[in-house]
Amino acid sequence: MADRSMPLRELRRTVSRFGGWEDPSRGKGSHTMFFRIHNAGKYSYPIPTHEKDVKKRYVVGLRQRLFLTSADGVSDESFYDG
Repeated sequence: MADRSMPLRELRRTVSRFGGWEDPSRGKGSHTMFFRIHNAGKYSYPIPTHEKDVKKRYVVGLRQRLFLTSADGVSDESFYDG
């Protein structure tokens, strides 16, 4: 399965399954911030919230920044189908 856009609600559930969380107070304007602790480091990634679905490029960036890619041991199937 290839990367794809997804609704913000689904992204919230998916990130939380892997130990991440959202802090909407940390975003600026129409953005929210997602966090995840990995190897004793705290990583963050901003996501725009002004559209119904989060665009594919932001989902890809979030997966890379929060170490949720296939190279990090999280397959596309487990990320998207959970």
